Amino acid sequence: MEEHLFSILDAALTCPVKWGYFSDGEAMPRVTMMRMSGRRFHTYNTAGLMQSVVQIDCWDETFSEALTVSRQVRASLEGYSGGPVISAKLVAVRDTIGGGKDAVSRVSLTFSLTHSD
Repeated sequence: MEEHLFSILDAALTCPVKWGYFSDGEAMPRVTMMRMSGRRFHTYNTAGLMQSVVQIDCWDETFSEALTVSRQVRASLEGYSGGPVISAKLVAVRDTIGGGKDAVSRVSLTFSLTHSD
């Protein structure tokens, strides 16, 4: 699932995408992803399926650009089904508006993904 999710966003976005964090000084805007939780389904009908909660953070020096990138992520993933991903549902959105010389803005998108291993 991780590689598939990365390939979807990497192909759809014009900015860098990475699991985990970027180093200081890397270009913006940028997108980071991390799995917040995951659980396996244990029923006869859903053998081999997992549900993962993935946080996708869209970063930029301005809030408007972070918001633009977050809309591109939403357009690419919301309702997506393909490869190991059976469904991708947006469940939460949070904003952090940067201020000052060293602060950046972020839009965090939380997706619930049902997927196979």
